[in-house]
Amino acid sequence: MRPFDSARKENPLRFSSFMNLFFTFTILWGSIVLVPSLSWAATLFAKQDGVKVTAEKSPTSALIATLNLGEEVTVLSEAGRLTKVKTAKGKTGWVFKFRLTPEKPSSGGGLGLSGLMGRKTIAARESRAGGSIRGLKESTEQYAKSKQISQEHQDAVDRMEAFSLTPDELMEFKKAGNLGEFSGGVQ
Repeated sequence: MRPFDSARKENPLRFSSFMNLFFTFTILWGSIVLVPSLSWAATLFAKQDGVKVTAEKSPTSALIATLNLGEEVTVLSEAGRLTKVKTAKGKTGWVFKFRLTPEKPSSGGGLGLSGLMGRKTIAARESRAGGSIRGLKESTEQYAKSKQISQEHQDAVDRMEAFSLTPDELMEFKKAGNLGEFSGGVQ
């Protein structure tokens, strides 16, 4: 036996304290980094009435729920253009990201051309472009007359103004044209 062997032996109490400290740090780090990502999930809101929550990542998948304007969902995960959500009623499914917003929207008007963009109202900053799709007003009627725009063309603008679609008709139009949530192929 060598005389220095006893001095080289480590104190078992010191090793145990180190391991306790190490495991405590690991658990604390996991609590700070990992747990908030599970418990602080984002809350989003439906941009319009009729937002579909589907069972799978496909617009033709089984319908789990339909959200109304401003209805709240909790984000569980994201995959490409889709977001997996949990509804207030506890149902879990997939929604297209562009159908959701981080700020609760206010109620709006009817479903017009803005329905193609996933919302029901036109913002004030868009009113210049929006005015051109609302038919001829008195000033524009005078302009049409001075430029000799035919009554046939003026009537066409009036017909466009009067045209409307139900939400189901709009969905069929988008599906047939591969527009909105039906564009882009496999999700």
